[in-house]
Order: sequence, then C-alpha cells, then structure tokens
Amino acid sequence: MLNIWALTILAILVVFPRTTGWISAPIIIWGVYIAIKYKIFLPADRFFLAICLILPLSILFNMPFMGWDLKALARPNHLVAGFFIYLVIGRYGLRRNVLFWGACAATLIAFCIALYEVVYLGNPRVFGLAHRWNAVPFGNFSLLLAFFCLAGASIVSHDDSSPWPRVVLGLAGFGCGLAASVLSGTRGGWLAIPFLVLLCIWFNNHLSKRMRGMMLIVLLAAIVSVMALSDRIAGRIEQATEQVHAYLANPTDPAARNTSTGLRLSMWHWGIERFKEHPFTGIGYSSYEDQREDAVLDAEMPTSFIRFANLHNEVITRLALGGLPAAMAVFLFWFMAWRFFATKMDRQNIGEQHYYALCGLLTIVGTGLFSMTESLFGTSAGTKAIMLLLAIPAGAVRYAWASRQHPFAVSQTQASAT
Repeated sequence: MLNIWALTILAILVVFPRTTGWISAPIIIWGVYIAIKYKIFLPADRFFLAICLILPLSILFNMPFMGWDLKALARPNHLVAGFFIYLVIGRYGLRRNVLFWGACAATLIAFCIALYEVVYLGNPRVFGLAHRWNAVPFGNFSLLLAFFCLAGASIVSHDDSSPWPRVVLGLAGFGCGLAASVLSGTRGGWLAIPFLVLLCIWFNNHLSKRMRGMMLIVLLAAIVSVMALSDRIAGRIEQATEQVHAYLANPTDPAARNTSTGLRLSMWHWGIERFKEHPFTGIGYSSYEDQREDAVLDAEMPTSFIRFANLHNEVITRLALGGLPAAMAVFLFWFMAWRFFATKMDRQNIGEQHYYALCGLLTIVGTGLFSMTESLFGTSAGTKAIMLLLAIPAGAVRYAWASRQHPFAVSQTQASAT
C-alpha cells in the first residue's frame, strides 16, 4: 500500500491537489500510531521533527505578544503532518525507483494539462484543471519535479546493468516538467534553474570534476537557448522588465503599482516599513488583515493588495508579521533541512540513498528560491506539494541510511509491524 501511495500521490497532486490531503490521511494516522506505540527514534528523526516544528512554533511564539490568529498556523502545520509521513516511509522504506517513476508520471500529466489549457483552451496562463492550482505554484512545482527526473536520469546505481531506459525516461520527464513551467509563464521560478542544474551536476559522482564543469556549461547553455527562442518566455521577461522600470521611475504612480511586478515591489516596500516600526515582533499575524485594509483605504497601497494573504516574499512576510525571530526561523528551517539531506549523501555508493538526498536538496533550494517572489505557504496546493516533496525523500533517505547505520532499529520496527 505504501509504495502504491508513493507512486501515485505526485500524479494526483498535479490533477487534484486538495484530494492529496484525504489520500494521505491514512499514512499520517499510521505515522501517529508508529510514534505512539514503537517509540524507536533515531537522532535523525528528532532532527527532522525539529525541522517540521520550527516554522509553526515561530508563529505561535509571536501570538501571546501580538494577538492570536490560529488560522495562520493552518498551512505551516502541514509540515507536522509531513513528519508522520516521514516516520512511515523512514521505517518501512520504498521500493527502488518509486519516487523517480512517480515524478516522471507527474511531469507528463503536468505537461498534458499545460498543453490543454494553453493550446486547446487558449488560456495565457496555466491554473490546473478546473483552476485547482494557481499559475505560479503550478509552474514552480512542475519545474521542481522536472529536476527530480533529471536527477534520476543522471544518478544511476553502479549495479544497474541497463541504465538507458532510466536515463531516457528521466530526460523525457525533465523535458515535460520544464515545458509545463514555460507554458505556465511563471517567470519567478525560472530564476531557480541555474541553481537546480548546479545541484544535479555537482552531486553526480559518476563524472569527474572537469566533466561536471563541462556538463554544467552545456546543460545551462541548452536550457537558456531553448528559453531564449521562446516568444512566450521573451514576452514575459520583457513585460517584467518594463514593469520594474515603470515602478522605479515613479513608485507612487497607480498604474505602475497595479502591475504584477509593481504590486510585488510595493508589497515588499510596505512590509519592510512595517518591520522598521516593529523590528522584534512585527505587526503580528492577527493584525495583518486590519493593517492591510487600512493601507488600501489610506491609498498607501493599491486596491488589489486587499486580496493577498502574504507579501509574496517569505523573508519579508516574516519580518513584517513576526519580526526578526520569525525571519531567523525561516533561515534556520532552510539551514537545518539542507544539513539533514546533505549529511545523508552517499558519495561512495551512488544509488537510491544518494538520489533521495539530492531530491531533498532540490526541494529545499527550489522552494527557497521560489519563495523570494511567492510564499512557502501561499496556496493550499503549494503547501501540500512542499509537505510531500520534503517528507517522501526525507523518509526514503532515512530508511536507506538507517538500514546501513542502525540496522537494529530498522529490524525492530519491521518486526513489530509483523
């Protein structure tokens, strides 16, 4: 059951993002049962639990001082649910290539959805079937899954006697995910491409350092060339450039502030000003809606600001709402998550453990860069995507690592389940 769930959940996420919560509920309950009954925790488990608790606790810490708003915890608490998914996978493992096949299936479906919406329906952006996604997270997570596929194509176990089917499937999945991102028009996510390419190349020990450098240059040049030839991409970049210039020329001009880029710049400025007023506590999560309305009524911000639940930059949002402690919690989350996966990289034996760890690093770097123009928990679909793309690789790499480092703990858990 666990392998079937892991194989299909990413494809279901692309089509029915809200449904993934209900489908994942039995796995989460299973994880709660494991935590209560077996109580076999390794230091890695406690470390990952801390990662999942950092952001919710930082929000909760602010509320006794600045007012209560438990709704602000709803989406960050998905990370806690992800910990219980991690526990299940971390104790029973996944069959070989399950995450890789799931990512390839998801990118193919994302590409088909993007083609249907852009080519058949003629929509300028991709919002998922029946608008179940926002265009930004749809494009961003299609791109992230594309790099899961590229990582799978480049990291092949030494004992794999026939790697070419995996390589071909991985490259096809990468192409589908990249195309879905391009069709979505999510230009903010494209800034992450060089860093994700660097991760995939740098952590591939099949290649010499010289070959890695050459591959990095070739792959980046190929991606840039393809994107440069796209009128769609060129148009989106040109539009953003014009909007930035218009805003910088006159930040108070309503026309300049009401563009997508101009509104982001206005929100960032507004957030930084709120941080300057309250550097250690922020304005508080409970007062954000009132202050947002006041800013619109006073013509300090454009009317479109009223519908945004965050400032489209995770760091600035945390600074504005929770002050320095909240922003430091975000950086600590990224640092600890990076350390969790980086220390599980298996440089000597390139295989599944190495792949899972690399997928975790891709998720941390990708979502971190995406959140510079969006938010970690800006949408329901995006929140579920972060939960799954952190928990699944983390649990899988934990099982592979613990099987070699702490075989007794793994065997005890499996014996208890039988």
